[in-house]
Amino acid sequence: MENWTNEIWVAIGIAFIVGLFIGYIIVRLTKGSVKHQAKTEAELKTVKTQLDTQKAQIEKHFAESAELFKTLINDYQKLYRHYATSSNNLLGEKDQKGLFTQQLITATDKSQNEQPRDYSEGASGLFKENKEEN
Repeated sequence: MENWTNEIWVAIGIAFIVGLFIGYIIVRLTKGSVKHQAKTEAELKTVKTQLDTQKAQIEKHFAESAELFKTLINDYQKLYRHYATSSNNLLGEKDQKGLFTQQLITATDKSQNEQPRDYSEGASGLFKENKEEN
């Protein structure tokens, strides 16, 4: 080291200071992106947690709705049976006009079973013949 001159020591010192400065700039530039990336990952985890919570709430809602519909159907059937037995008891078999018969419940309108017609009767539009008397 005795052979090194002051100029070499100055060059080494300047290189060291420049290296520190460049290192500081690199750390500052990458540190911000690392913070941003960590923040984004934390937000992503939060959003995923909220989404999972919302999915669980939706599943619970639909399961509860299905149970309520089952209860509603059972209550409706009980009400129907009550009306049917009460009408039999109060009106009697011969006076009953068929208010609560299975045929009325399951009967469908004949027109509902037919397919709709996609044409009209006779000609229409340009080819329709007008029979006007002069």
